Amino acid sequence: MPARVWGYWTRGKLDILKRYLYAFTTTTKNRVSERIYIDAFAGESENRDRLTNEPIKGSATIALDIDNPPFTHLRFFETEGNALSLKKDLTNKYPQRDFEVIGGDCNELIPLELDKLRRLNWAPTFAFIDPDGMEAEWRTLEALSEFKKDGLSKTELFVLFAAPMFVRLLPSDGSEVRESNVDKINRMYGTEDWRNIYEARLNDDLTPAQARGEYLNLMRWRLEHILGYNWTLPIAVKNEGGVTIYYMIFATDHEAGDRIMRNIYRHAANEFPKMRAKARSLRNNLENEGRGQSALFEWEEELLAPVKKDEPFYLHNPPSRPWL
Repeated sequence: MPARVWGYWTRGKLDILKRYLYAFTTTTKNRVSERIYIDAFAGESENRDRLTNEPIKGSATIALDIDNPPFTHLRFFETEGNALSLKKDLTNKYPQRDFEVIGGDCNELIPLELDKLRRLNWAPTFAFIDPDGMEAEWRTLEALSEFKKDGLSKTELFVLFAAPMFVRLLPSDGSEVRESNVDKINRMYGTEDWRNIYEARLNDDLTPAQARGEYLNLMRWRLEHILGYNWTLPIAVKNEGGVTIYYMIFATDHEAGDRIMRNIYRHAANEFPKMRAKARSLRNNLENEGRGQSALFEWEEELLAPVKKDEPFYLHNPPSRPWL
C-alpha cells in the first residue's frame, strides 16, 4: 500500500495517540494480562509529511509498537480495497503479533467483532476512530461504549469530529440541503437534534464559529449524557493557516484517563503552534525558492516564536446543554 501524504497536523494527532497508548498500557501493566485496541479507520502502515517527505508512522504501526506491555488483541478495520495491502505490510513487520485486519464497512463490522471478543469484555479497551470525514456512525460509538462488562470502565474513545465540514454540507444561503447529507449527519449523531443548531444559524442567531462550537458541543453532550462517559476532552487541530480543520474528542469514564489525557493535551496545545509555525515557514521557503527568492525566516526562529494569544494552553470546559 503506497504511503499517503499528510500535513503536520497528522503527525501531531498521532503523537497524541502514541503518548496516550503508552500511558494506557503502562497503567494496566501490573493489573491485567489482556488489552484490546480497536482502530476503525486504520489507513496505511506508513505515511509521509507532505512538505518534508519524512515518514509518519500510521496508527496501526504505533499501536503495534507499544510493547511494554503490549496490546494483546488488536483489530484494524479498513476498506476492502486497502485491507489486504495493510495486512501484508503489518504481517511482514510484526509476524508474531496477535492482530487482525478486517476489510469492509467498520460500522457494520465492529459490533460483530466485539461479539467475538465478548469473553474479554473485562480487559482495558481503547478505540481510535479517525475517519477522513463523517464516516463514523453513532451506532459504532454506542457498540464500543457498551462492550465492557457492567461495573467496569467503558471503552475509551479517541474520535475525530469534523465540525468544519458542516459549513459545506449545510449551506446558510437558503439553498436546499441534500438528503444524502442529512442522512450522513443523522447517522453520525444518532439524532436529528443538530437541526436546531442549523435553524439557529439560518436565522442568524449563531455566527459560523458559534455554530461549529454548538455542533461540537452536541456530540460531546451525547457522549456524556447518552453513552454515559464522565469526561469528553476536545482539542482543535488546525492547518498551517491556523484554521481549525477538525477536533479530536477523547471520551473516558476513568479518572486516570481524564488526568493523563489532559496533561497530553496541554503538551499538544503548546507544541501544535510551534509545529504549525515550522510547517508554515517551510511552505513559504519552498514557495520562495520556487520563485527564486531567498527564505525570509529560518525554522529555528519560527520554532522559538511565542505562543500567540489565540493559541492558549489547553483548557477544559464540560459540554453545556445543547441548543434547543
